[in-house]
Amino acid sequence: MILLTRLCRFTAVLTIVLVSFPTIAVNGQSPGLAQLIITEARPDSDAGTLTISGENFGSRPVVTLDLVPLRIEEATETEIVAVAPISLMPASEYLLTVSRGPSTSEHASLDVFLGSTSPNMTTGTPVEATSDAETLPMVRTDAQGEVAVQVGDRVITVEEIDDEWQRADPASYIAFQQQAYETRRRVTDRMVADELLAIEARSRGISVDELLEQELPPRIVSMPDAAVRSLYQGLGPATRRNTFEQLEPALRAWLSKVTEPELARANYIEELMKVSTQVEMSLISPRIRIDRTDQDAVMGSDSASIEIVAFGDFQNAEYARFAQQFGRVLETFGDRLRIVFKNLPALDRAAAINSAEAAQCAKAQDKFWPYHDLLLAQQGIFDTIRLKQLASDVELDREQFDRCLDNGTFRPTVQSAVEEARRYAVQGSPSFLINGRFAPAPPTFLPPFEFFTRLVEEELVAQAASPVAR
Repeated sequence: MILLTRLCRFTAVLTIVLVSFPTIAVNGQSPGLAQLIITEARPDSDAGTLTISGENFGSRPVVTLDLVPLRIEEATETEIVAVAPISLMPASEYLLTVSRGPSTSEHASLDVFLGSTSPNMTTGTPVEATSDAETLPMVRTDAQGEVAVQVGDRVITVEEIDDEWQRADPASYIAFQQQAYETRRRVTDRMVADELLAIEARSRGISVDELLEQELPPRIVSMPDAAVRSLYQGLGPATRRNTFEQLEPALRAWLSKVTEPELARANYIEELMKVSTQVEMSLISPRIRIDRTDQDAVMGSDSASIEIVAFGDFQNAEYARFAQQFGRVLETFGDRLRIVFKNLPALDRAAAINSAEAAQCAKAQDKFWPYHDLLLAQQGIFDTIRLKQLASDVELDREQFDRCLDNGTFRPTVQSAVEEARRYAVQGSPSFLINGRFAPAPPTFLPPFEFFTRLVEEELVAQAASPVAR
């Protein structure tokens, strides 16, 4: 299946804007149910502002661009001046949303073209590509049998170089191979999709555009409430200066404009792939061997054909959001699935290290998963006193647990786990590998349970097609 990932394109450059973004309370502030209307948006790149004209904005509206809230300098019923780093933004079309409340009459959206080459801005003369640019040499990354260099009588091949690379710096080698695969897969998926659509369109005697106009509308399904909330949770702490209720209209507008059509197209292409006898995918992601250690926590059948390795940090809210679905995923797939937990706390956060040590102390009493789940359900920055209290809640031997935590019994184990993650080129928590393959970044709109379900189903299909590929 195609897992869609679309990020907010200018989140990084809006950091300075979000730092001072105020909390906006709109409950009870709506000026009635008069329809909010956007008539125009005028960018000023020099001033770094976006002036929005319309009607019934209210006294304290919320403004977003591609889901990123903007700081408002001035606001009246008919005009808003919002801060936006237009000169730093990639030239593109953005979804502008203004909201004063949760009802449909209290928000409106408008597509605006912004960025360094926006037609609203003064631009230089475009530089045309030269013919030389088209003749640049291609770089190959899989030329294993090729000779790389000869020193005297010694011939060194690309394969030998890769072997030495893996031995000397496994992390960078794994990262390189994974990046190469992901890039190839994105290009492959796009090329396959284009070809399938072209084949289907030719069989009907119509154009691809006409085909999509016929087939996509019936496949567009509104995102459930869980997907909207999941998107909000995935936006990061800066955006959460606004409540979910305040941003919900913008979130739904984004999903309606971007995600729902993309999913409809992806689902249609998947349907074409299922009935097509002309697609044989041989490109697979690289697999790496993940060694099991005595300190790893395991849940599920030892005979399972699918193994998800989770690198987790108990103080990471995103890891908590996904890990809370482990039980449900295991219940769904039964003996076919096994989940392995490896510690990956942030070393610059004492609470993360302490939580990881506490979980290992719980594991020493065969209570890792109950303690794991309780830590994630509680959330918050836990000191030693609180970690010990939680031990009582899962009926651990408190004397043994307290001694384990006070003595730092598992601190070397936790530090070793972090070093292990680095060897595998794991960048941070949460990170998941399925049968040795790095899972793609979870789309913000996709609930964790559905994300895991898709991963497992994809792997089961791959195993059915090639049982030895595990």
